[in-house]
Amino acid sequence: MKTVCLAALRPVPEVTEAVERAAREHLLGLPSVGQIVVNRVVRHVPTDYIANDRPYGGVVAEADDVGAILDLHFTDAGAGAELLDSPAWRNFLLAIAPVARPLFSLDSEANIPVPLRAGAVQGGFRRWLLLTRKATTPEAFREAWFVRHANLVRHLPRLDGYVQNLVSARFNAQGKPVSYSELPIDGIAEVCYADEAAMVESYASDARLPLRDDGAELNARVSTILVDGRALK
Repeated sequence: MKTVCLAALRPVPEVTEAVERAAREHLLGLPSVGQIVVNRVVRHVPTDYIANDRPYGGVVAEADDVGAILDLHFTDAGAGAELLDSPAWRNFLLAIAPVARPLFSLDSEANIPVPLRAGAVQGGFRRWLLLTRKATTPEAFREAWFVRHANLVRHLPRLDGYVQNLVSARFNAQGKPVSYSELPIDGIAEVCYADEAAMVESYASDARLPLRDDGAELNARVSTILVDGRALK
């Protein structure tokens, strides 16, 4: 999957409408694209277990400006790089330029500890998190996140799915590959609910407490964003 984070130059509903329209016109139906999800950012929220001593709120400064998120699911591993070099992608960027600009993008591989159900299958409401690891190696982070942390998430009530996207490559606003030191993001977590009320009830439960404590052990920095997504395919 390729996740493209966009800054909103207009009100967010207007931006997501334009992104959906451009994605349908230029990207939907391409042989390499399996699914497209457009996520409207509802709002950014603070992460309660992170002590923020930086001038920005999240994993990197650019993450604070995310207003819309485009998820592109591909039929094979090399298709993402091919798309970014294609006329279809350039036309998509030209179409959204009046309302949004790319901030960065991430390639990732999905692990799904809690299968999607109900509205989450077609996008839906999600607590969406960018994660920067505390562990010294990606392998140690992967093991702790995929096993220990995932087991804690499973105990949350009212959960409609949980997806872990382990980041494998990072790209700047121009779509050029960058190093981990330039864009230190290790994962994208998607905690799915029917709506915000279900999330609030879930996070108020006792099951949230060990999850919060483990998150403090797992992550050095977190950007937490509430999103409402729609699958176009």
